[in-house]
Amino acid sequence: MFIEKNKKMMCRNQQKERGNMENQVKRRKYIFLLRSTNEESVRIASSFLTDIGVRVLNRQRDLAIIALATTEQVEAAYQSGLFAVISAKAIKTEHRTKLPEEQDKAVEFWNTMHSPEYRKIEKDQTETGKKWASKDKDQEPPHSLYDPEEFKLALLKDLDIPEKELLRKIKKKYRPLDGASFKKYEQRLKEKYKDPTTAYHLARIVFYLDPAYQEVFLNLSESLLDFFFAEPACWKMENEISVGVVFVESSQQNGPTFTSNERNTLQGRIVDGLDWLAAQAPTAAHLTWVYDWQFITINVADNANPANENYWRDAAIGQVNYQGSTYTANWNGVGDYREDMRRHNNSSHSIVIFVTPYGNTWHAYAGGSRVTLADHNNWGGWGINAINMITAHEVCHLFGAADEYTGSGTPCSTCTSNHGCYQIPNGNCGSCAQPQQKCIMDANHDRLCAYTQGQIGWADLFVEVTTGNVDWAGTDDDVWLDIGDRTFFLDTSNHDDRERRNREGYALNYTGITKNEVKRVGIRKSSDGFLGGWYLKRARLWVRGELVCDQNNINQWLEDDYCWWASNTCGSSADIVNRLQVKISTANVSWAGTDDDVTITMGGRSWNLDNPGRNDFERGHTDTFNLDPGTGLYRWMLSSIRVHKSPDGLAGGWKFKGLKILVNGSSIYNNQSINKWLENDHRDWFGTIT
Repeated sequence: MFIEKNKKMMCRNQQKERGNMENQVKRRKYIFLLRSTNEESVRIASSFLTDIGVRVLNRQRDLAIIALATTEQVEAAYQSGLFAVISAKAIKTEHRTKLPEEQDKAVEFWNTMHSPEYRKIEKDQTETGKKWASKDKDQEPPHSLYDPEEFKLALLKDLDIPEKELLRKIKKKYRPLDGASFKKYEQRLKEKYKDPTTAYHLARIVFYLDPAYQEVFLNLSESLLDFFFAEPACWKMENEISVGVVFVESSQQNGPTFTSNERNTLQGRIVDGLDWLAAQAPTAAHLTWVYDWQFITINVADNANPANENYWRDAAIGQVNYQGSTYTANWNGVGDYREDMRRHNNSSHSIVIFVTPYGNTWHAYAGGSRVTLADHNNWGGWGINAINMITAHEVCHLFGAADEYTGSGTPCSTCTSNHGCYQIPNGNCGSCAQPQQKCIMDANHDRLCAYTQGQIGWADLFVEVTTGNVDWAGTDDDVWLDIGDRTFFLDTSNHDDRERRNREGYALNYTGITKNEVKRVGIRKSSDGFLGGWYLKRARLWVRGELVCDQNNINQWLEDDYCWWASNTCGSSADIVNRLQVKISTANVSWAGTDDDVTITMGGRSWNLDNPGRNDFERGHTDTFNLDPGTGLYRWMLSSIRVHKSPDGLAGGWKFKGLKILVNGSSIYNNQSINKWLENDHRDWFGTIT
């Protein structure tokens, strides 16, 4: 049995892998150098490429576009006259000499990405697959959407007390949170405030504050929590997003700097990481990164053990010049720079990525709409090769994705905290996932699990199903979500879905579905395969961030002729048919029974009436048939009835006594006085539902 099951799974995976390989062969990454370098030209060019089916990954200001394209699409782009050079390879020196200086800078890092040295980095898989919490690596600090300093100021205002006085009142000595203590403290917060999402963020905020605040955070006022944790403005990773990449190096002799090769490699790895996210995004997301590169040197001494990044970051932002605008040397300057980029590019959002060799507490972290990448202990022990996926991981944080790794540091500890615009649970958290799938938020994997896709704003429809923990509960059969008028196929690439005790999320991206369009919530399975039925335990559905259905303890086998379940309470339509039951009585007279086929037709649909393993339509018996109503069947459609028997067999006709029809548990038709022989050429009976 298990051999057959594994063969089936291998076959399915091989088919998917072949499909992925075919897609990769068809499309390659190209650089499209603009013939005219201005804002209007780059927008026209970007729109043109999108219209012909090119997957635009990023824009290098108004200088170049990097995109995935087929040879046919490249030929069409050549014919458009919009581009001076289009290349999938390094651009030769003779072509570069004709380019403006700014455009040549874009070509320089493109060529770096096509050099033998860079190709060697790309092929190095030494760190691939390792957990972000691996013991031989530096730990990243925790991420929360809320700024710790802002929360502290709000807390002190709420308590009406200076910080020094507050901390003096706390006599107990607290240690910084880490690993098991962090997990235990988060659990205490969860028990205190009865909300795993609030506990998730509070634990990650207090991590950055004086350890004495651990006591204070267990006694926060309801008014403070209501004020600070009011629904935040959330971001979805879609459309054009501006990215200001600020390299911060020293101008002092022997100060921290990158070599030219390191700088170019870092540029390439950052672009590779964000390009990977753009390539993973659904086409409907239209995700494109719009870059501004800033290379800043500052006259600031290095600090091997700084309290924070302010000592180099503030000095750097004070020297940024964007489109003629300069900025104050503080955190407000970072926000102003972001806003100028967003407005100039007409972007949905904008972020800043600081890259520095200056001394820093951590090698990578995200918050406040910025990511910091610091060469701390050789990039946290990961090396420069892993900067692509480190960047992708941290940027996902900015759009609501939660960490999924466990172990030391600040691990995830619950699958019930909700994240992102669509408030999707952290169902792939390693401490509670069933099972945990490969994901960029857990490890150095080039894969986005469904939960992360939902959290970063792609899945306007998100489904979670749990398979029961009983023998033979799992299935390899196809499964769909049915919302009344539409169905959605539920499948996870390169993962064995719906095994015994599994809980899996499915990100249904950019469906356009609204809550009112969910007429019902149902799960249907294809006909039984080699292993028989599937034991469904639980189903949950989110629509645009709202949990609209949570049905636990379903505990139903989907098998044989009834591979269908629907909720009695979920959905916007009271008229849709979720359950359809027919009770047919055979008369109690001689030769009344039959072994012939019997069908019933209602609402333009027909069902064969047969209970496998039972002898239906026997004399004096009443047989009950649970019918799959299918998709889009409404009560008002059931106006006429036809009961039909196949041509007479050896036993002759069948005396049909009575019929009862129930929709969603309520009787809509009941006639026990039909008493008609269906035989010879008169094998139909017709009725009307009023």
